[in-house]
Amino acid sequence: MSATKMKTLMLMLSDNPGIGGLEKHTRELAKEITALGHEVAVVAAPQHVEDLNGPTGFPINANRSRNSLTLLISILRIIRAGNYEILHAQGTKAAFVLQRLAPFIKRQVRIASIHGFKSRYPKAGAFHQLIAVSKALANDIAQPGVTVIYNGVSIAGQAPAQRPDGLDSPVWLAVGRLAPVKGFDFLIKAFQFCPGTLLIAGEGPEHQRLQSLINATGQSDKVKLLGFRTDVPALMSAADGVVISSEREGFSYVCAEALILGKPVISTNVPIANEILPKEHIFQGGEPAHFAALLQQNPAVLADSQAGARAFAFNRLSLSAMASNTLEVYQKASKGLALN
Repeated sequence: MSATKMKTLMLMLSDNPGIGGLEKHTRELAKEITALGHEVAVVAAPQHVEDLNGPTGFPINANRSRNSLTLLISILRIIRAGNYEILHAQGTKAAFVLQRLAPFIKRQVRIASIHGFKSRYPKAGAFHQLIAVSKALANDIAQPGVTVIYNGVSIAGQAPAQRPDGLDSPVWLAVGRLAPVKGFDFLIKAFQFCPGTLLIAGEGPEHQRLQSLINATGQSDKVKLLGFRTDVPALMSAADGVVISSEREGFSYVCAEALILGKPVISTNVPIANEILPKEHIFQGGEPAHFAALLQQNPAVLADSQAGARAFAFNRLSLSAMASNTLEVYQKASKGLALN
């Protein structure tokens, strides 16, 4: 890889008050590329450029529409003032903004990373490279020349959480915002047929409805809503296995983190679980009892059969692999622009 220092601006227009997958990816990629000696700036909502510790942050009002003239002009001014070589849109809103600005930024390399399934995607022709965070997403984008770069994960050195007394084994952990798309209601119904304990870490608008479902199914002693947690890796380390019940995902950080921690995973048919786990550990649809059948397996046996998936996670799902692959895309696109 070339040692040439590059000057990159990342644009991320999420107005999410918290840190989800898109926000986590942008922050971690910007920091990792900065640590490799490149200059990176991040344009995002104020809450997402705080405490970047390395990259430069430019706060912007991300609540505005992608078609807002004020937003477009503000971003164009930042681009021109910074004399950036690489413009990297994170997420579809940022990508559509760069697509609109393309006639005014012809001298810069334009990259867009797509993180989730959408009904409409930016046009590949407006960019020098589109990146998808999973093979399934790349197939759904269905445009020429889409590169797959998996998100990287980093597991902080946390000691396993203390498992509360009185929990029946095995202990399964589910993680995510308590929203319908995460499928926790289906999981709770399925767990009626399972031995052990289910812990769900996360907060969101579905909390009360899910608690009512837990009570109505007589599982208040075996299914626990933990609320928002900052120690998810420690919780994973203390659990026997991790379960993913999402209806859709662009890239499952939960799956990647669990595998790197050596934990077996049972998942619905979502990326990246459906790309690297054994097919027999992926729920292909059906009734809650069918999902429960997967969770009735011995976690130790599951872990043995997922050795290949863990090896893939260690080799391909690290922050260093993500940053290295992204820099290769930058350099290839830069060479292509220089030749035109």
